[in-house]
Amino acid sequence: MAISTSMKVLDKLVVFAAIALGFGVIGTSSSQAASINRSDFNADAINFNFESTAINNTTATDGNLTVTNGTTLNVGSVGYISGKSYYDGGDSSVIRFDFLNSVSAFGVDFLANNANINLRIFDKTNNLIDSLTLDWTKLPNAGFPFGFIGLNAGSNLIAYATIDTPLIGNELYIDNIIYQTQTATSVPEPVSALGLLAFGTLGAGSMLKRKQQQKATVKA
Repeated sequence: MAISTSMKVLDKLVVFAAIALGFGVIGTSSSQAASINRSDFNADAINFNFESTAINNTTATDGNLTVTNGTTLNVGSVGYISGKSYYDGGDSSVIRFDFLNSVSAFGVDFLANNANINLRIFDKTNNLIDSLTLDWTKLPNAGFPFGFIGLNAGSNLIAYATIDTPLIGNELYIDNIIYQTQTATSVPEPVSALGLLAFGTLGAGSMLKRKQQQKATVKA
């Protein structure tokens, strides 16, 4: 009776494992992002500035990244920004960064107009992955606060990003964009993982059965 009951429990565990694998419960990871510094990016990360973009252009691209909702101009050298930069303009537009191929981490230098800076990253279905806000009063200041802001999603989830402040227009300059993709790593296929789990579970059942038989022999 004890052996039969134990085996039924193990059978249920195998079924539960199959269901869990089918719905992606096993092996899933959180999409919560973390802030990242420029020095934390990989050596092969992509860097993009606006030196090759014509003044007054509203769109800038490197083929994979496209920056919109602003305009290119030359503000000279202020903070981390030098030469051409991208300006949000005098309206309520929010600078947007779209990636043809999703990336895992993204960051940018900025010069702000005495206001907090907010970076948001989204996946390809428009879900907010995470956001990061920097307090402008704690940033270096060269007449206006400046710095670097970045987020790391941990995997290639970032389809687009936005950067903004609470002000409406004439608030933000950006330059020296950096982004990277995460190299795929080998993981067990769901079927293989299920096979291993089932094998291990059956092995455990066999061991339990032998122990029950040994106890019965001793009692006899």
